[in-house]
Amino acid sequence: MIEDFLQETVRLLQQLDQKAIAHARDLLTGCYRRRGRVFTAGNGGSASTAQHFACDLAKFVIPDGGYPFDVMCLTDNISLYTAWANDAAREDVFVNQMRGLLKPDDILILISVHGGTGFSNDLVHALRYANEVGAQTISLVGFDGGILHQESTCSILVPVASTPQTEAIHLVIEHLLMYLLKSELAGGER
Repeated sequence: MIEDFLQETVRLLQQLDQKAIAHARDLLTGCYRRRGRVFTAGNGGSASTAQHFACDLAKFVIPDGGYPFDVMCLTDNISLYTAWANDAAREDVFVNQMRGLLKPDDILILISVHGGTGFSNDLVHALRYANEVGAQTISLVGFDGGILHQESTCSILVPVASTPQTEAIHLVIEHLLMYLLKSELAGGER
C-alpha cells in the first residue's frame, strides 16, 4: 500500500498542468505588484490548506526589504465565521465576510477536493461573488474539478478521485507557488 500511494503521488505530480501553475504565479505576482489583497478559503482539510497558503503569502515570500502580501484567510476568525454561518444563509458565509472588502484588484483562492460539485456551496457562492466584483479567482481542485474548475480565472486540477491524494498534492502546489513567487519577487524587487 505504501508503494502504491507513493507511485500514485508521483504520477499525479507529473500530470499537473504546468501552464495553470504558471498562470496562478503570474496572477499572484500581479496582485502583489498592484497591492491587491488575497483572500483564501476552503472547508475541512482544505481550510487548513487555505490557512497555510495565507501564512506563506504573508511571511515566506517577502523579498528582502519588501512588503508582505495583504492576505486574509476567511476561516481564520472562527467567531466571525460562525456568526455568519449562524445568522445568515450558510452558503454565503464567505461572501458575507468579503462584502465591501473584495475589490477588482484582489484575488480569491479557493481550495476544494470536489470543486463545489455536490459539496461546498459556500465556495461556489464566493467564486461567483468574486466574478461579479471583477476579482480574479484561483482554484485548487480534485476529482472532476466541479464548478470551481469551470468558472475560475485559473484552476489547477489534481486529476484523481481521492481526498487524501488531492489534499496532499494541493499542499505541494501551494509550496511550489511559494517557491516560484519568492524567486519572482526577489528578482523583480532588485
